[in-house]
Amino acid sequence: MTADVTLQAESVRPLRRRHLTFGLSARILGMVIAAVMTAEILLFLPSIARFRMVYLYQLIESGTLAALALDATPDNMVTEEVKRALLNNARVDTVVLVEPNKPKRALMTIEPRPSMPSYNLKEEGMFTLIWDALAAMSHDGARYIRVGGESMRLPHAMVWIIVDELPMRIAMYSYATRILVLSIIIALFTAFLLYLALRWLVIRPLQDLSADMTAFRREPEEPGTERPPTRRNDEIGVVDREFQNLQRELRASLRQKSRLAEIGAATNKINHDLRNMLSTARLLSDRLARSDDQRTRALAPTILNTIDRAARLASDAIEYVRDRPTPRIADIELADLVDEVGVALQEQGEDSNPNVVRHWINECSEDRPVRADRDLLYRVFVNLGRNAFEAGATEVTVRSHANGGYFEVDVADNGPGVPQAVAAQIFRPFATGGRAGGAGLGLAIARDLVRIHGGDIALAETSATGTTFRFTLPLGV
Repeated sequence: MTADVTLQAESVRPLRRRHLTFGLSARILGMVIAAVMTAEILLFLPSIARFRMVYLYQLIESGTLAALALDATPDNMVTEEVKRALLNNARVDTVVLVEPNKPKRALMTIEPRPSMPSYNLKEEGMFTLIWDALAAMSHDGARYIRVGGESMRLPHAMVWIIVDELPMRIAMYSYATRILVLSIIIALFTAFLLYLALRWLVIRPLQDLSADMTAFRREPEEPGTERPPTRRNDEIGVVDREFQNLQRELRASLRQKSRLAEIGAATNKINHDLRNMLSTARLLSDRLARSDDQRTRALAPTILNTIDRAARLASDAIEYVRDRPTPRIADIELADLVDEVGVALQEQGEDSNPNVVRHWINECSEDRPVRADRDLLYRVFVNLGRNAFEAGATEVTVRSHANGGYFEVDVADNGPGVPQAVAAQIFRPFATGGRAGGAGLGLAIARDLVRIHGGDIALAETSATGTTFRFTLPLGV
């Protein structure tokens, strides 16, 4: 029963309409045809107006010639039969010749009427001629019109003719048909040539580029089949080369991040066991420190330092590969936090090497509290101070001041400085700066912790007399 209901529901479900889509080639072809046809139409309007004007002027010339035949008679009169023969040969129904200082000469079979459309070709401009031509083509059947103009035979005379518009309209239709057919042929031929050129210059390169993009989106880490670089120097060639370079760089970056993710996952698995083993080793080292043998007791601090360094490297590695924590923002006193960090770093320094005196100077005099996560900011100061002391500094000074909407904190030391070769990549993971025994993750972790507060950290200055790191925290976070 359920299956029957399902089949019925599917049978009455409305069918989705499939929209007809056109590719870029078809769209370009259609646009070219439309553009050429539009241009042909714009050219057709003045050409059909000129065709009508030339046609009427030819009738005026033939009518003038017919009227001049009256000069051959003594009384400027002809018989009705001769008049009709002259007008038929001139293809007009009436002709009136008005010449200065001479009597009017006329051959008439149709009298002019006030309702008859009248056109003076001498006074009409281009737009008027176009409008009259379109109006003439819009009428049906026979219609007599009165047309005036100058004749080339009698430049100073005015010639008026009356003629049936139907033969001229038929000729205009025939002319328009020829123009239309020729326009279609020109449009198709031009569009075909332009289509071939655009397909070779634009469409095919874009199709190859879109195919590469689709393949890269589906399998971004797979090397795939790379096309040879194009030799074109235009915009498409530049885009193609830059995309291929971007593909190679992204694939290398993704492979590196994948390997780092695998390393992080492996480190996360062995971190617990490694800490247990290091804890056992520390207990054994404590027993060695209480040994009666003086040489054994002398070796105990070295073993303890090695164990602590190994534990710290493992902790830094697992901390870096973890997701960024969500800060718990609260008002904290920066000076108190800096004092607390100094005590912890000095105790760690005394445990590692009691013969070296380390100075932690707190010059944070701002009374305004800072809104930050105390634990995360504590780790930032610990990483910066520990890196400075392990690099050889004996004095670290912390200063702070408000600057606009940010709170700037400087951590300056008197160490040997950061080598120029690694200064540009000092915040990259595993960049140790030439110092042995470190994992190169302290500054990378500090940068991440500052950024999740909305600030940033940078190497403000470094020289042979010391280094200053400056990080910002936005006020009112």
